Amino acid sequence: MHEPYDPDVHGTYGEWLRSKNIQTRPQGWTSATRDQVVEGRDRSGRRFKRTTDQLGNDVIQHGDDQQSVIARPRTVQGRMGGSPVSDQRKG
Repeated sequence: MHEPYDPDVHGTYGEWLRSKNIQTRPQGWTSATRDQVVEGRDRSGRRFKRTTDQLGNDVIQHGDDQQSVIARPRTVQGRMGGSPVSDQRKG
């Protein structure tokens, strides 16, 4: 059954979309779904904040005015399909 969106009946468009597709995580959140943040001081006493995102990239803020980024691009490996090599020496 297809029902068109009607703001008088369904409320906001976002509420209507959420009502059509319930998305829940029964086990709760994991580190794979949230950015991990660590704050502290380095050996010289400067403040730092390291944020590791969901893809494993690190953004490190040193003090108040410096920032380092360590990007970890993912490598995709694939295998080309094809016919197996036949032994042509038969016969």
